[in-house]
Order: sequence, then structure tokens, then C-alpha cells
Amino acid sequence: MAISALIEKRKKNFLVLLATGLLASCSIAQKPLRIKENMSKYAESIFKRQNLATQQFILLEEDLTPAEQERLSETEMQMFSACRLLNEAANLEMEGKKISFYFQGLIKNSLKECDDSVKKMELLLKNTVPQQLDEK
Repeated sequence: MAISALIEKRKKNFLVLLATGLLASCSIAQKPLRIKENMSKYAESIFKRQNLATQQFILLEEDLTPAEQERLSETEMQMFSACRLLNEAANLEMEGKKISFYFQGLIKNSLKECDDSVKKMELLLKNTVPQQLDEK
């Protein structure tokens, strides 16, 4: 009788421990999903800002001096280089292809550099032709 009571007690303890573990894992699993959602919004924001900066440069290019064109062109190329993985992911997504977890990690690790290069391009555009940007 003592052995069966001990087994029943251990079963109950195991079930309580299992239920607690399952509940804890549910709350832990939500955090990575939120992080992933925030990262996607951040990446999308960078992608849109990069495209806007490129469009502004194209619209203003003919009104710039050769020196301004050269400086902005070099900065744009640096931006494209820093944002290469993000742009590649956007192309894959538009083609309906899946992006591997490994590639997602590479993209995530490149976002800060991409964002910094977009900020540099935005600042250069603003400082080069501030009045023209407001008009267009």
C-alpha cells in the first residue's frame, strides 16, 4: 500500500510539474513571435526609407552639381551594398519564395548597418538640397 501511494504521489507531482512547464513554455513562445513581428516591421521600414531615398535622388539628380551627384551616387552605392540582403529577401518574397531561417538570421544581423547607411543617405539628401526635397 505504501508503494502504490508513493507512485500516485509522484504521478500527481509529475502532472503538476508538466502542466507548469507547458504553461511557462506558452508564455515564452509568444516573446519570440513578438520579436519577429517587431523585426519585420523594422526591416520593412528600412526598406521603404531606402526606396524613398533612391527615388528622391533620381528626381533631383539633374539639378545637382557634378560633385553633389558623385557624393550622392557613392553614398547610394554604399547603401545598396549594406542593404543587399534585405533587398534580396524582398525580391524572394515578391517571387513567393520562402526565406530560410539561416538567411533570416543573416538579414537580421545586417539591419543595423543597412539602417545606418539609409540614414546617411537621407541626411546627405537633406543637406544637399533641402528646399528641393520639400517641393518634390
